[in-house]
Amino acid sequence: MLEARLWMKKSDKNFLGKGRIELLENIREFGSIHAAAKAMKMSYKAAWDSVDAMNNLSEIPLVLKTSGGKGGGGTIITPKGEEVIAAFHNLQAKHQQFLDLFANSDDLLTIVQTLSRLSLKLSARNQLIGTISAISEDAVNVAIELTIKAADKIYSSITKNSYQELGLHLGESAIAIIKASSVLLSKTKPTIACENLLKGTIIQILSDTSNTEVTLELESKSTITATITNDAFEPLNLKINEEAYAFFKASNVILGV
Repeated sequence: MLEARLWMKKSDKNFLGKGRIELLENIREFGSIHAAAKAMKMSYKAAWDSVDAMNNLSEIPLVLKTSGGKGGGGTIITPKGEEVIAAFHNLQAKHQQFLDLFANSDDLLTIVQTLSRLSLKLSARNQLIGTISAISEDAVNVAIELTIKAADKIYSSITKNSYQELGLHLGESAIAIIKASSVLLSKTKPTIACENLLKGTIIQILSDTSNTEVTLELESKSTITATITNDAFEPLNLKINEEAYAFFKASNVILGV
């Protein structure tokens, strides 16, 4: 049987784990760090240090002390804390589902082979993770707008069947997958009509006997790579550290979730 612990880190420091989630749940139940620590048979200092660490690592505090009132104040879990508790349990359930794949095996070789089969490798050079920021449907296709790190936007056109199978919704994460051979380059803003137009700085140029690979760093600090023939590359006069445009059709963007 395969067992594993689930921990989340932020800034290389432990942020959330099973024990800390249990502490948050006990604080919610008892309204007091002291009572929560007692229920878990841990010292008040250890409980307070854990709460302090979680609050410091979170953009919004997970636990707040209240004062005054009929009961003389206490400790509450904030809406952000409730969100974190629910999200961790969801992640924990997914984690357990993954471990259950190996419930009937104690053979390390079998486990390694299964993990290898589960690993997804794509030949596509460009894989950018973003948030779905707009969805537009017509009679046949669905246009999806993906925002990359609140900066760059990528547009994909997929069939309605694909849209339904993927179960895409606004605000959710998705991966834009673009083959490098589908990306075109220009030193100046192109006049060709294209749904996707990204401006960036050239950070790498690699050539072999027939093709050249050009990588741009975008505003979002993500990168996109184009592979073009040497004959097509030479007249573009592209150089490292100069600005350039990458452009490609929405139909060339595959979406994954």
